Amino acid sequence: MSGMSPPLDVETIQSATRDLHLGRPLLYFPSIDSTSSYVMSQAREGASPGLLVITDEQSAGRGRIGRSWRSLPGMQLEFSLLLKPSFPSHFLVMASAVAVAEASQLVAEIPIDIKWPNDIEVAGKKVGGILIETTSDFAVLGIGLNVNGTLADDPMLRSATTLADAASHSLPREMIFVELLRRFDLRYADLSAGGDAAYEALHTAWRERLVTLGRRVTVTQGDSSVSGIAEGVDAGGSLLLRRDDGSQATVHWGDVSS
Repeated sequence: MSGMSPPLDVETIQSATRDLHLGRPLLYFPSIDSTSSYVMSQAREGASPGLLVITDEQSAGRGRIGRSWRSLPGMQLEFSLLLKPSFPSHFLVMASAVAVAEASQLVAEIPIDIKWPNDIEVAGKKVGGILIETTSDFAVLGIGLNVNGTLADDPMLRSATTLADAASHSLPREMIFVELLRRFDLRYADLSAGGDAAYEALHTAWRERLVTLGRRVTVTQGDSSVSGIAEGVDAGGSLLLRRDDGSQATVHWGDVSS
């Protein structure tokens, strides 16, 4: 990893997103244990939906399926958002993944894929992850995106990369974040308004970026696994897997490898 980037320009972010519904208030911490843990604690104390917490470094970030999140100080986008969706939570998975992919592709000018259900990839390597934690009262959306620096010399992270490595130049984190939040804010508003058209449009945008489809994959769920051809996804976002014996498995969660 190369030298640290300057801290996030929070004033620029606030100025560019002041017309949005989400991201109010926006709290910035130079360093924090976990943005999602902080947002979760604030939610339990009565914080209103829309609270956004962003940092330049997490010491105890969390990933999917109980994994830890590797923080690259000053190089990533790491943030969490408090939400109270009126729609099924699987649409949060889709909306957040699509927003990250679209914003990253627009700014970095490179193709960005989604690995089912919500890992962000470029050229087969992971550049971002999404963790959604829900209770009966609220949801916390946590996103981590490797923007600048390099992971090429880290033997422990050979399956990951950064947008800067893929694009061959550094990128403005603020620009990506603003574009990401604007796109997610719009999707969230459309989903909140309800209607099949919003659900179908999001499902289509998410499915079209799923690099998993059409491949032979193995989905690991704890100590068990299932393998087959990823033929599609259903309306709820579950993966439709065709086993070698011809039967179909509907997979709701798991870690995909191909």
